[in-house]
Amino acid sequence: MMEVFDIDSETRMAVDGSTEPPEGYRDPDISIAIRELKSPNHRNASIAAEFLFERSHTEHERSSWNKDQIRNEGGIPILCHLLKSPSWHVRYHACSALSELAFRNEKNCKAIVENSWALQSLVEMLSTTYTTMQEDAALVINNCAAFCEEACLVMIRHPGLVQALKALVTDGLFGAKNVSVGAINCLTRCDSAKKLLNDLKIVEEALIPAIQEAGYGEKYNARVCRASMAIANLTGSCYEPLTTISHYHTVAAMVEILGYSLEGKSWAGINFAPYSVLYPLRSLAYNPKHQSELIQCGLIERIAETMNSWRLEDHRSRQVLLLAIDIANVLFEAPEYQEVFFSSGIFSATKLTASGRRDEGAECIALAENLLAKLSKFPVAVWMGLHHRLGTNSQFQLLDEYVLGIILEYSFTGDPFKRCVHRVAERRSALPGGRYWDGTGQICLARFHGPVSPTVASFMPQFRIMPYAVSCMDILVGARCSETR
Repeated sequence: MMEVFDIDSETRMAVDGSTEPPEGYRDPDISIAIRELKSPNHRNASIAAEFLFERSHTEHERSSWNKDQIRNEGGIPILCHLLKSPSWHVRYHACSALSELAFRNEKNCKAIVENSWALQSLVEMLSTTYTTMQEDAALVINNCAAFCEEACLVMIRHPGLVQALKALVTDGLFGAKNVSVGAINCLTRCDSAKKLLNDLKIVEEALIPAIQEAGYGEKYNARVCRASMAIANLTGSCYEPLTTISHYHTVAAMVEILGYSLEGKSWAGINFAPYSVLYPLRSLAYNPKHQSELIQCGLIERIAETMNSWRLEDHRSRQVLLLAIDIANVLFEAPEYQEVFFSSGIFSATKLTASGRRDEGAECIALAENLLAKLSKFPVAVWMGLHHRLGTNSQFQLLDEYVLGIILEYSFTGDPFKRCVHRVAERRSALPGGRYWDGTGQICLARFHGPVSPTVASFMPQFRIMPYAVSCMDILVGARCSETR
């Protein structure tokens, strides 16, 4: 029987390798199974490999500790060797175990791709006629690429591996196509491998055909979207046409997937990690052709959500935050989209990130501070009487547009207004918007919901009008009038 350890509820939830096992932790049944892998009896070896798969599966409460134990006790090289077994069942269960061992475990990924038996065996399994074997082999590649960037280059450079994946994408059966597209998508997130993949014509000969192939259903949609993500990873920052990737529904799906990912939900049966979705979205954000689509699909709101809900969990966490801030920085450079930022909650999210209270790291904090400086300088004017909630009972509704115009003209010009703004800013320093006056003639105040009348707008041509939900605050013009009474 396996030795029992008292593990608290918080540790039980940490199945992703984020916690250390208790000192001396060892599952004796795993040690027995590793020895049984060497059995000349194919049935015993198959059962042992299947047992290691079950102990490595994420549903097991000690899966991350078990994965480390299997690696430390030499189980991975033996499983890699079994991929050459004459028994179909042994090869199948060994491959399944390796795919699970690679999931969320960078060290295991390295151990797999560095084994002399593994990659060549996987290429042979991709080329077999057994669909389930093809899918499992592609899943090993998928997981190694997803959780270890160093493994990507090793696999791409291995003779025949990428070609075997391409063949499955174009000529394989439905399930094999889906997993192979997923594996290619993971490989395209390796920055140093992009030139190699482009040289192998992965976009033209595999990804575009995968998108153009007719189909329907949840799994088909997932395949199309992952192929689109892979194209974006490889070409999204270029100015060349992206063919079908430019279709609005595909871009919208990526933004929608990010929302599901942030909530920990699956989309089309796949649990996308935030990093895997933000990576292609960042590539598209750098392409002016897609910026409008991304904004319209609500990407800025999702970026604010990403920054607000962020927490340090693993080695990818800070990369997720860096991608989110980078996307926000890039899209804010386009003047026509800047209005959306102030209605998305990005200001408070950026301010939270720049505070460093969650151990964001120096690089993330520096980028957030840079974005915060840009947001704070953006000129905004306010007519709080038109706010859909706070302005309902405003006394300014009793005034006609001519009188309002006079008030605006008087309030937005001259030194008295500057002095008033300074006084209001001193009393309201904690309100949204941060700075009210920076000495350059730019006003940064609370925002409002609702239209601005032509008369009001004509008196402040130097200011930008935009919507924003605000907390309770004195109407600035009212504060100006009270100062001069």
